[in-house]
Amino acid sequence: MTPGPGRAAEPPRPAPAEPGPPPGKPTAAAAGVNADAVAGAPGGTHTGAGQFAGYSGDSAKSYAAKDADKNAGQQAPVAVKAPAVVARPAASTPEPSLARVLATTIRLWVTRRLRRLGMGPRRPPYAGAGTADRAPPAPARSRSAWRWRLTAIVLAVAVLALVAVQLSGVLSKPGSRREPAARAGNSGASSLSAAAAARDQAAVWVAQQVGGATIIACDPLVCSALLGHGIPAGRLLPLQSTGASPFGADVIVASPSVRSEYGSDLTSLYAPTLIASFGSGAARVDVRAIAPQGGAAYRAAEGPDLADRKAAGAQLLRNPRLHATAQAAGQITAGQVDARLLVTLASLVSQRTVSVSSFNDTGPGAPVEFRQVTITSPGGRDTALTADLDQVRTQGAPYLPDSATIVHPGGPNVLRIEFGAPSPQGLLSGGNSS
Repeated sequence: MTPGPGRAAEPPRPAPAEPGPPPGKPTAAAAGVNADAVAGAPGGTHTGAGQFAGYSGDSAKSYAAKDADKNAGQQAPVAVKAPAVVARPAASTPEPSLARVLATTIRLWVTRRLRRLGMGPRRPPYAGAGTADRAPPAPARSRSAWRWRLTAIVLAVAVLALVAVQLSGVLSKPGSRREPAARAGNSGASSLSAAAAARDQAAVWVAQQVGGATIIACDPLVCSALLGHGIPAGRLLPLQSTGASPFGADVIVASPSVRSEYGSDLTSLYAPTLIASFGSGAARVDVRAIAPQGGAAYRAAEGPDLADRKAAGAQLLRNPRLHATAQAAGQITAGQVDARLLVTLASLVSQRTVSVSSFNDTGPGAPVEFRQVTITSPGGRDTALTADLDQVRTQGAPYLPDSATIVHPGGPNVLRIEFGAPSPQGLLSGGNSS
């Protein structure tokens, strides 16, 4: 400042004293850090010559010289090494679901679309930019068009979101991917159930109807079922090895596996006569009589054996001691009665009068001979039935029946005599081919 008239020039004012560091904290010089370096740091305290820019002339130079002399004796700044940062492994995160991925994709698409249309959130303009850089406000008509577009976009997003949720729900259902497999599994389970049912029915029938001394050939599953229904293991011939011959047995239970194993040989060579059948289709189980002399010999004897049964039946019906219902007489005449029953009835009428009520127990699904007879007592006397029962029980094989008992069917007592399957051939001709 230039001194005015009559006023002496003012001496330069000393620099204001800098506030010292707070107690307990070292100064920059004490820490070994150059003052000029501190002045260059952002927010640092300037202690160099630039601090005296407000002073002029020699005063500024003298203060700068003193500061330089003071810094000259100080130690060079020591570089402080930053501690190493150890990167931590990223925590494993589960994969996002399909619905979340679709929702994120839709959100990003909508955000970018709105920004392109000028409807999304705008970035703030640069602080130094002028009004010319700012976008002018949209006219009212343009805003109305944007509203319609926004409405359309929102609807599209809603539809896509519903599709995403539905798709996610369908894909996440545990049974949706396995539906074809489930249908196939149900079909397979149904086939197995049908085969098991037919196998069990055959086992029950064999246990009740096949003769007690008969040897039965069977696969392991059927043999197990027969054991479960009371047939002893000594009467079973398991067909365990491939191509094992069933000869040696009297009956074979032809399950699907047995039919597949023997093919056409089953009916042409081993067991030509069907005596019972259970189930249908691929699950069918047949019970067949084995021909000891082979299929050809068995078929050759069928005709003569039928003729012998008819002839024996006609002779029996001419005996005045035999009384038979019309149905029973017709079955005898047609040769539909087992030869063992015909011989038994002939033996009984040789002693007393016999009344035949009916014949029964043919094979299900197979038109074979009747093996059971029901005898009633003339006049309702149980003494005649008891005498017939005692006589039947004294017979020897093959005329000893598997079952003979007096039963009470709700009316007069009756005697039931039953022979086991299968019916043998050649008994009436003096030979036995089976």
